[in-house]
Amino acid sequence: MKSLLSFSIVTFLKRYPFAMLLAAQLVSVLMYGFMNNSEASHVVFNSIGLIVPILAVWVVYRSPIVSWVGLVLVVLAIGFSLTATFSHQAPLLIWAHIFESLLYFYAAIGLTRYMFADDVVTIDELYAAGATFTLLVWGFALAYSACQQIVPGSITAAIHPEMQRTWVELLFMSFSIQSGTGIGDIVPVSNAARAISSIQMFTGLMYIAVVISHLVGLAASKRANNP
Repeated sequence: MKSLLSFSIVTFLKRYPFAMLLAAQLVSVLMYGFMNNSEASHVVFNSIGLIVPILAVWVVYRSPIVSWVGLVLVVLAIGFSLTATFSHQAPLLIWAHIFESLLYFYAAIGLTRYMFADDVVTIDELYAAGATFTLLVWGFALAYSACQQIVPGSITAAIHPEMQRTWVELLFMSFSIQSGTGIGDIVPVSNAARAISSIQMFTGLMYIAVVISHLVGLAASKRANNP
C-alpha cells in the first residue's frame, strides 16, 4: 500500500509538475500562520524559505524561458540570505529579498509563457495559473519586505503601527492587494510602498484580464468545437 501511494504521488507530480510549487506555497502559508517565536519555528521558517525558491527555479526549467537566469537569481538570493543570517548584517537581507523577489517574478513570466505556448487548456496549465498567482504574491511580499527595510515605516497596521510588519503580515497584504479584496488593516503609507502596491494592483488586473481570460477563452472554444 505504501509503495502504491508513493507511485501514485510520483506519477501525479510527473503528470502535473506545477502542482508541486502551488502546493508548497499554499502549505507554507498555513505553516507560517501557526508558527510561534521559538527557535524551532525559525529553523522551519528558514527551511521553507529556501525550498520555495528552489522549486521556482525548477519551474523555470520546465517553462520556455532562459533557465540560467533563474539559477543565478536563486544562488544570489540564498547566498545573501545565509550570509545575512550568520553574520547578522541587515543590509544583506535586503539584497536577499530583492533577488528572491526577482526570481519569483521571473518564474511567473516563465509560467505565463508556458500557458500561452499552445491552444489547448490542460489540467497542468490550471495548476500553472494558480502557481503564477502565488508567485506574484510572494514576489510583491518580498518587495514590500525590502521596501520597509530601506524606508522604515513604509507599511503600517491597525495593531502596533510603529513596528515593522512581519512576513505573514506582508504576505497577507500582498494577497489582499492582488486579489482585489482590499482588506485594509495593513496598508502601505510611504511613496515607495504605495508605488509597489500600485504596480501590484495593475499586475493583478492584467493577470485576470489576459491570462485567465485566455484560458477561459480556449476552454470555451474547445467546447464550442466539440459539442
